Amino acid sequence: MGEREPRPVPARRVRDLSPAANRPTLVIGSTGFVGRATAAHLRERGRTVIGTSTTGEGADLACDIRDPRAVDRAITGADPGSIVLVAGLASIPGSWEDPDAAFRVNTGGAFNVLDGMRRLAPGAHLLVASSAGVYGPPASSGDMPYTEDMPMRAVSPYAASKAATEVLCRQFAAQRGLGIAVCRIFNQVGPGQNAAQAPAEFSQEIVRAERRGDRVLRLRVGNPAIERDFTDVRDSARAFGELIDAGATGTFNVCSGTGTSLAKIVEILASNTAVEVEIVTDPDRSPQGDILRVYGSNDRLREAIGWRPEVPLERSLADLLDDWRSRE
Repeated sequence: MGEREPRPVPARRVRDLSPAANRPTLVIGSTGFVGRATAAHLRERGRTVIGTSTTGEGADLACDIRDPRAVDRAITGADPGSIVLVAGLASIPGSWEDPDAAFRVNTGGAFNVLDGMRRLAPGAHLLVASSAGVYGPPASSGDMPYTEDMPMRAVSPYAASKAATEVLCRQFAAQRGLGIAVCRIFNQVGPGQNAAQAPAEFSQEIVRAERRGDRVLRLRVGNPAIERDFTDVRDSARAFGELIDAGATGTFNVCSGTGTSLAKIVEILASNTAVEVEIVTDPDRSPQGDILRVYGSNDRLREAIGWRPEVPLERSLADLLDDWRSRE
C-alpha cells in the first residue's frame, strides 16, 4: 500500500476517435448523492445515461455489485462506451462495525465491475470513485496538501477497502489494458446530501429549528476547528464528465484545494437563516484520533482537463439548506 502512484498519461480525446464514445454511459450507483449528480450532469452534456441501483428502484437497471452475474447483466444490457462506478458503502463508522461488508461491497464489487468490463466491454472507459481517506493521517504537518503520488496510509476499514480497490484498478489497467480513471474524492457538499455528513446534519438541525419557531439553536459540534476540503458535488460531477470525455487515465484528486473549518461551515449556514446559531463543542461527537486538517491538491486534474471548482462554498451551503427546507 506504500507504493507511489505514477503520473497519469496525458488526457486523450476519444469523442471523435472511438465508437465507444457514442454508446451510453453506465452509472453504477446512480441513486446515491454523487451518483445522482453525476447522472444529471452527464445527461446535460448530451450523453445517454443508464443508471443502476441495488434493487433497480429509481434507476434503469438493478445491479447489486456484490453479485457478478448482476454486474454482467447490467454491462450487457447497457452496452456502454463508458462506465462510472460510484456504488458502495461510504460510512466510516459503519465500516468499523462491519469491516467484512466494506470489503465485500467496495472491493469485491469493484472487482466484479472490472472483471465484467474486461470480458464484456474491454474498449469502454471506466471511472472509479475512490476516497481521500486512502491517504490516512499525514506523516508530518508538511504533508498538506495531499498529492496523488503520496503513499496510502488508510486507517479505517472503509479507507482500506478503497485503497485495495485502487490496487485492483492498477492491476487491470496494467495487465488487461483497460482505460481507468480513479478519482480520490474529498468531502462533498451540495443539495441532496444526507444527514450522515456534517454540513447536511447542520442544515437539517437549522431547518428543524426554523420549523419549531426557535429563536436560538445550540448546535453540537465535535471539534469546530477541524478543517476539511469541501467540493460541491456538481463540480465533482463536472470533473467526472470531463475525464470521461477526455478518456483520461490515472489517479486524480477531486477537491477544492483549500481547507474549511466546521466552525466556518456553521457560520455560512447561520448567515442564511433567521435562527441564531450557537456552537456547542461536544468532544463525544469527534472521533478519537481524527485528523485536524485535511486538504488536497487538484493540480493533476487541472493539468489533465483544465478543471477548476466553480461553485463557491457559500452557494453550496445555501443550496443545501434550501434543499433541506424542501424535505423537512
